[in-house]
Amino acid sequence: MNGYDEDRFDERQMLQQSARRFVEREYGFAQRKAVLTEPNGFSRAHWRTFAELGWLALALPPACGGLGDDLDQALLAEELGRALAVEPWLANAALCAPLLAACGAVRHAALAERISAGGLMAALAAFETQGRHDAFDVATRARRGDDAHWRIDGTKTLVLGGGCADVLLVLARTDGERRDTHGLTLFAVPAATPGMAVEAHPTYDDRQTATVTLRRVTLSDEARIGEVGDAWPVVQAAIDRATVMACAEAVGTMARAFELTREYAVTRRQFGRSLSANQVIRHRLVDLYVSIEQARSITEAAAAALRADDVTRMRAVSYAKAFVSGAGRALGEDAVQLHGAIGMTDEMEVGHCYKRLAAHANLFGDADWHLARLDALE
Repeated sequence: MNGYDEDRFDERQMLQQSARRFVEREYGFAQRKAVLTEPNGFSRAHWRTFAELGWLALALPPACGGLGDDLDQALLAEELGRALAVEPWLANAALCAPLLAACGAVRHAALAERISAGGLMAALAAFETQGRHDAFDVATRARRGDDAHWRIDGTKTLVLGGGCADVLLVLARTDGERRDTHGLTLFAVPAATPGMAVEAHPTYDDRQTATVTLRRVTLSDEARIGEVGDAWPVVQAAIDRATVMACAEAVGTMARAFELTREYAVTRRQFGRSLSANQVIRHRLVDLYVSIEQARSITEAAAAALRADDVTRMRAVSYAKAFVSGAGRALGEDAVQLHGAIGMTDEMEVGHCYKRLAAHANLFGDADWHLARLDALE
C-alpha cells in the first residue's frame, strides 16, 4: 500500500518495515504453531508488544490515545495477515475500540483507551444465527424494568475474540421489528455478568470466536452505550472499518501464499527441471501477482473512504470485500494446487494461508452479500 498522503510516505514505510521485522523475528511459522498451544490460542506477550508499539491505538482519535490514520492501520493489518497472526487484533483495534471512540461519551472513550493500552479486551456481540451476515437482524431483546434496569435475553453467534474478552458489546433490540435498523441499542456487558454464558470456539483458520448466551442479564443504565435505539449507524460504520482491515489482512496472506508458491516453483524439480521452467506455471504466477496488486489497490481505496459519507463508505467497502473475497479464495486454491497434495498437509504453511483466505471470504459478509448491498445502494 503506497498511501494517499504523500507527506507521510516515510512514516508509513517505517511502520510497515518495523511491523515486517517483528513478524519475521517473532512470528515465523514454527513460532505461530507454538503460540496456538497457549491459553485462548494466542500470545499474551505478543499482545503486550502490540500495545507497546502503538499498534492497538492506530486510527483512534487523540483523546483515546490514538496514533496514525486509517491507512496506517491497513498497512499494519497487511503485515499481520502475512504472519497469519491469531491475536484478537481485528476484534479489538479494528472493531471495538473505534466503535467505542465514535460514541462520544467520556466513559466510552476511556474504554477505547484501555483497549489501545492493552489493559482491556473487548468483543462485539452483534451477529445472530438467523441473520447470517446481517448484523441488524437482531432478535435479542433488552427491556427496561420498573427499577430502571435493563434485562437482556438472546443469543449471539460468531463473536470474534469473544472467548478472551473482558467485556462484550452486545447489540440488542429495544424497539421495532427483527430486521429494522432502528430500535437497536448497544450495551457494555462484563464477561463475568450473571446470566451470560460465553462458549469459545476455535475456527478452522486458528482464530477464536464464541457463542454468547444471555438469560435475564440485568444491567444498570450505565451499561448503555449511546442513545437508546440509535446504535446501528455507529455499529455499521465499525463493522465496515473491520471489514476493510480484514481485507488488508487478506492481502498480506495472499502475498505470503504467493511468496511460498513462487519459491516452491523455483526449487521443486520435476523431470530434470524446476516447475518454474514451465511457461504455463510462470503465467499462473503472474496472474497471482496481478490479483494481489488489484486486491491491495481496492483495499487502499476502501481505507481512504472510511471517513467519507455513509453511502460512499459503504460502496467502497463492499467493492473491496466482494473482490478480495473471491480473489483471495482463488489465489489460495491455486497456491495449494501448485504445491500438489503436500500443500494441504498441516506441516506446509501454504495450506494455513489457504484456510485463512477461505475463512476471510465469509467474514463480515461474503461476496454475494456485499454485491447485494451494492445493488441496494444504487
